[in-house]
Amino acid sequence: MFDAALACGYLGALLGVCMLVPQIVRSFRDRSLPGVSALSWALTGLSSGAWLLYGLRVHEMPQVPGNTLVVAGTAVIVLAVPSRIGERGRATMLVTAAFGLIASAVVLPAAAVGLIAFGIGVSSTLPQTIRSLVGLPEGTTSAVSVPSWLLRAAAQVCWLVFAIGEGDAVVFASAAFILSSSLVLCAVELRRRRERRAPWRECVSSAV
Repeated sequence: MFDAALACGYLGALLGVCMLVPQIVRSFRDRSLPGVSALSWALTGLSSGAWLLYGLRVHEMPQVPGNTLVVAGTAVIVLAVPSRIGERGRATMLVTAAFGLIASAVVLPAAAVGLIAFGIGVSSTLPQTIRSLVGLPEGTTSAVSVPSWLLRAAAQVCWLVFAIGEGDAVVFASAAFILSSSLVLCAVELRRRRERRAPWRECVSSAV
């Protein structure tokens, strides 16, 4: 029998993996471009790792394959983007946090693992939102990929449907918050880019 909630869970996992591609491409196209928060993507990876462990504990299999790939993809982004911390330092912190997460998942009950995933997940968008709100020096192009965050928002819609179907309040609350914050971040980035293009339009109009 077709299970719509389960299908939405797997679709959410697929979209969660797809969201990495635009940001990885944009970051490697010009690794000197600023604007991407390594902390935000590190938290995203840790949150996905926690959801992976939670899924294994409660036998929610849609949580497993997608989050495994998201953990790997976010690590690539964290190491690729410009940061005040060197690549070796970032790698060390990621590995240390991952071991701490695994140790916690072994000794804590499944519900606590879900709450850890929820807590990390809801905070994962904040560093990038703050950085986007603060903005970059005038004339600087941001490396933030809006399509990546739109795909992340779409993934959360699927996880919302999954959570409703499965009656999982923790997944529902996490997906609702991340969906809202991802859309806010997209709006901030799009507005900032429109403002950046505005002076060029004024120059063209005056020249005509």
